[in-house]
Amino acid sequence: MVRKKHRIINLVLFFLFLAAAVCGWQLYSDYLKSSTADTAVGEIRDSKPSIPDEGNAEDRSLMDFGELKAENPDTIAWLTIPGTEIDYPVMQTIDNEFYLYHDARKNTNANGALFLDYRAHSDFSGFTNVIYGHHMASGMMFQNLMEFKEKAFFDSYRTGILYTPDVTWQLEFFATATVPYDSDVYDYTAVSIADKEEYLDMVADIALHYRDIDVTADDRIVVLSTCSYEYQDAKTVVIGRLVRK
Repeated sequence: MVRKKHRIINLVLFFLFLAAAVCGWQLYSDYLKSSTADTAVGEIRDSKPSIPDEGNAEDRSLMDFGELKAENPDTIAWLTIPGTEIDYPVMQTIDNEFYLYHDARKNTNANGALFLDYRAHSDFSGFTNVIYGHHMASGMMFQNLMEFKEKAFFDSYRTGILYTPDVTWQLEFFATATVPYDSDVYDYTAVSIADKEEYLDMVADIALHYRDIDVTADDRIVVLSTCSYEYQDAKTVVIGRLVRK
């Protein structure tokens, strides 16, 4: 009877050890995958072309997109928010799914890539332009958008830079909000002046923080969007307008 109990105890301990080993290996494997994915994104960020002059770009771009386009023709811009970790190429393809799971080199990557909504014009010539990005625990992609929910941060970080192949834009932030996934901030049907003014009034109404910079229906609006966790399918958005640098 004693031997039988010892065998049972040893068997239980063996399976516990085996389960712990499997869990440990899975955690290590997940860590390696995450580390590899983060490294790939870091390399992409490091591939940013040099900016020769941050002066007035007038009708030209300050960034040469030749190599970026050669590597991936889906590259349509590069977004930088000075003082944050946001400094990435922006992609666009035929849907809003592919770059959720692939990086800017089209490799499978849990970090995904920043991408412009497929309904928007690739040159940002439309009124509404939504750029999506994951909220990664590592701090990559659009995680830093969470900081804009703090009033002090919103007041301090007022601008970003959007490089495109033809023009370099300054992105002037004027609102941040937490919205549902089907919010009207993602609406692309605002065409008339009245529709655009209604859209801007809606942004002012829903904003957690708002800065009056005299935005008008003639402006081009950029919405930076990422997942938030206040409620199911919540999104954090930071909204700005484009102004030629």
